[in-house]
Amino acid sequence: NLDSLSREILVIQMVDLDVTSPELIAGQRTQVNATLGDSASVGAAGLSVGQTIATSNKTIVADAGAAMAVAFDNQEPKFAQMSDTPLFVSATDDLFLAVQGANNGGVVGQGQCRIFARRARADADTYAAILTSQFNS
Repeated sequence: NLDSLSREILVIQMVDLDVTSPELIAGQRTQVNATLGDSASVGAAGLSVGQTIATSNKTIVADAGAAMAVAFDNQEPKFAQMSDTPLFVSATDDLFLAVQGANNGGVVGQGQCRIFARRARADADTYAAILTSQFNS
């Protein structure tokens, strides 16, 4: 747990998301998506949503006879640009992992998440700004 009295923040440097493969169903585009966010209301969303920290997607597109299928795998962003710039900074220790499947035959999909982060102490102004932006978004 982060110590709010000491103005501790969580500095996320890298996120590794892994999702299981969707089902291969003839004539369908099946997906399994996972999103790590700082709000429970985000759900499985893309990077266009401000509360999204990282997202992962696996898609299989199959023709009508299932004779041919193409698989796509994407994870963004995995890490910041190998510099001191963090991927995400949080003043709370509340992070949420959402996993969602689309067009699968049944309940399919698992997501795993590994977060590489460090604790830091912020000055009062920075801590207030981070906390305000998290609660207002």
